[in-house]
Amino acid sequence: MQSQKILFVIVFKLIKYALSFVFFYLMVLFYSPNTIGTVQFVIAVVAIFSFMFNLGFSVAHLKIYPEEEDKPACIGALLTFKGVFIFFSLVFYFSLLIFINLEPILTTIIVIFIFEQIIQSINSSFSNILIADGEIIKGSFPWIIISSSKILLLVIGLFVFPTNELTLSYIYLLSTLFHTAFLFLYIIPYKIKKPTKNLLKKYLKFTFPLTLSNITVLISGNIGIILINIWISTEGVAFYYAGDHLSVFRTIIPNVLSLVLLTIFSKNIKQNNHEKNKQIIKNISKYFSILWVGIILLSFLYSDEIIIIFLGKTYSPSIFVFNILILTHIIIINDIAVFIDLNARGLTKLFSIIKTIGEIYNILLMIIFVAPFGLNLGINGVALSILFRYLTYTPIVRIFLWKKYKYVYNFKIFLYLIAALIVLFVDHLYTSNLDLITLFYLIPIFIFIDLGLYIGILYLFRVLKKEDFKYIKQFFNIKNLFNLLYEDLSIKSNNSNNNRS
Repeated sequence: MQSQKILFVIVFKLIKYALSFVFFYLMVLFYSPNTIGTVQFVIAVVAIFSFMFNLGFSVAHLKIYPEEEDKPACIGALLTFKGVFIFFSLVFYFSLLIFINLEPILTTIIVIFIFEQIIQSINSSFSNILIADGEIIKGSFPWIIISSSKILLLVIGLFVFPTNELTLSYIYLLSTLFHTAFLFLYIIPYKIKKPTKNLLKKYLKFTFPLTLSNITVLISGNIGIILINIWISTEGVAFYYAGDHLSVFRTIIPNVLSLVLLTIFSKNIKQNNHEKNKQIIKNISKYFSILWVGIILLSFLYSDEIIIIFLGKTYSPSIFVFNILILTHIIIINDIAVFIDLNARGLTKLFSIIKTIGEIYNILLMIIFVAPFGLNLGINGVALSILFRYLTYTPIVRIFLWKKYKYVYNFKIFLYLIAALIVLFVDHLYTSNLDLITLFYLIPIFIFIDLGLYIGILYLFRVLKKEDFKYIKQFFNIKNLFNLLYEDLSIKSNNSNNNRS
């Protein structure tokens, strides 16, 4: 049942990103690249400073909540820290704005996104309260609300407001508020208690080592757009954002696993069941690597056609960015569960050191790859720097973790890549003379053929066996899935801390 819940979370993420693509398509259709670039630049700048209220207490909650008997006090501890740091961040933000001389319109947009980021942070805490309590579906279903409301607000705005930066900013803010309202319905049944000093110390002790890594992750994740805006152009921001946004589904697996596995791993460790965690890590590495290589395969085959058909030739610079960012995650996919297990084991200091060094290295690479006094590779340089970081830094980390903690690497991933290369070669033989932009209706057929061939080759390589297909069939039992969805989406649940405290 736990694995089926994870499936629902992934499905919700896929629906969210499908809706996000519709929103992005409409945004590209009705807003200029300069407007999109300006808004994304502000989002990146504000996001960097959002570390002040995203210090990792939500991660601590996912770890500590399953281990503590007093569940309401745990929720009280999380919300206490969230409230304190939101207050100090507001003081910091508005003090900064007083001393910085900006255009009134830019100041307004920054203020909008300050509140939008803070509300997002509150939503994250609400989601983690539900997920830590085993309510994985409740915690993730509202993702669809935020994406749906963005589309609705954008369409309404086209008839009422001008298509400028301010309108687009308010669309982001209002959709985040809808998300909050929906999550709040699920949070209402939960009891909240004043936390003890010992519990607050426990949250601080877990979170403190993660602080530096959280800061560097936020800087590293947003600095690329800022560097493009400084050294290239605002339109360049829009083109990079397009490639990044279209490949955003690459974050589905890391995000879902990070939310769900920490609680599962912590429960297993509490029961001294380390072998179960090792088996979960092995299965995740196998099945998700197979899935991701298939996604990379389709990306390299049809990304040109899909981007040009939907976004137009204006956004053709986004194609390379899209492909490279998709490719990077074949490396990441084998590390996700390992890093989550490190946190579950309480090795947060080690995790933080690994992440911090990696993110600082990534920032330096971005400067080298993008700067006019460096390699000067434009928006492609940001994507290439991310790929180069993983190709050079990740092997060193994995060798260390293998020698120190016996985390084995899934070397069968090279078989998956060989299978993909064979499909690429075969596909080239029967599509090289076709103009798929004109004959776009053939793309779904070719995708079906390519994936069938890819799975068939894996079966011949004995990577996929009959047992795997039986497991997948049982996993996707439609009746069980619908029953699970119905039970878990009800407002009242047997799992809420009302019934356990």
